[in-house]
Amino acid sequence: MKPERNKTLKINQSVNNADVPLRSTPWPVWPIYGESEKKAVLRVIESNQLFAADEVREFEKNFASYIGVKHAKGLGNATQGLHLALAALGIGVGDEVIVTPYSWISSASCVLMQNAVPIFADIENKTYGLSAEAIEEKITDRTKAIILVHMFGYPADIKGVSDIAKKNDLYLIEDASHAFGAEYHDRKIGSFGDISVFSCHQRKAICCGDAGLVVTDKDELDQSIYRLRSFGDSELSYNYRMTEFAAAIGRVRLENLDGENEIRKENALLMDQFLDNISVVKTKKTIEGTKGVYYRLLFEYNNEIIQLSLDEFIEQLRAEGIPFSKTWEPLHLHPHFNPVHDPARGCPWKWPLYKGTTMKNLNYRDISLPVAEEYCFNKIFELPIHPPVGVKDIYQAAEAIKKVINKHS
Repeated sequence: MKPERNKTLKINQSVNNADVPLRSTPWPVWPIYGESEKKAVLRVIESNQLFAADEVREFEKNFASYIGVKHAKGLGNATQGLHLALAALGIGVGDEVIVTPYSWISSASCVLMQNAVPIFADIENKTYGLSAEAIEEKITDRTKAIILVHMFGYPADIKGVSDIAKKNDLYLIEDASHAFGAEYHDRKIGSFGDISVFSCHQRKAICCGDAGLVVTDKDELDQSIYRLRSFGDSELSYNYRMTEFAAAIGRVRLENLDGENEIRKENALLMDQFLDNISVVKTKKTIEGTKGVYYRLLFEYNNEIIQLSLDEFIEQLRAEGIPFSKTWEPLHLHPHFNPVHDPARGCPWKWPLYKGTTMKNLNYRDISLPVAEEYCFNKIFELPIHPPVGVKDIYQAAEAIKKVINKHS
């Protein structure tokens, strides 16, 4: 079901600047829950079954069908999914997993949960995903897997990375937490990896409060995830189950997903049109043959044209009442990977059991990842464009960008 759009303005219709004052109202919030979600939650309460049961199984079945894979398993959150993906693949002490420096922390910290060693490779500037060439440079005889993240709903170079994984007999894990419904050559993101993970956190496109999904085409991996997510298996297992409440809401949000993604795409296209011929700021495009879903709309800033740092530029944009923000700093600089004192856990690259040389006696903060560092600190910024963000909101955001640029040109 596609949500109602703001009908007062059309995508290709120009807007008179005098009609749009400086923004004084809050940016539209996401998510908004309605009667369908209320009915779903009430259905769970009336069932007297809050623990993972029929709602979860139905959500898993529907989601697997949507992605185009055989299996899906519901979990408490996506971090649990990443952890179990590594556990199901048998990755552990002494192993290396290639990860991106440009992502949320759990895309790399999950490796520490298995006492394996994260190996950061640089990103490429077309998708902000892992660079296939940079991955190849990091592969050693200790490497077991690659975690490829599709940042902000922009599909990464799945073919380039998948080819390298196959050539080197490595597992490929897709972190598709931002990429519900995104596609690469008419195939859903999340259907390429040996195993893939999605987040149903409050801010995500399928927003269940907090939950996650793991999908795979491989029967043995699905069964392993099933065993590992509940205490009591012969192998060390966990309490990582999805609740009936999360699944019931997730079923509703899955039905709405394609319609809401269309609004995000329209908003991204409209912003690109409004910023046409603006050289200081460009909206980020997806690569050829892909469909993005714009969990956030990303922008590239060129501070060689006007003499403002990215932080200063964003500060002035926010003064116009629009919630632009930077994204993340590179993960290899995060304290998880640069502890002041060696912790009792989460520091496997310093253990005697790690026989690799990539991180032996090195500090993550001293690694050179020039593309990630340049883009994270100086170029990338974001704007949420979820529905109910509409045409007028996008216009005002574009006008804020033009106003700040003109002030310093």
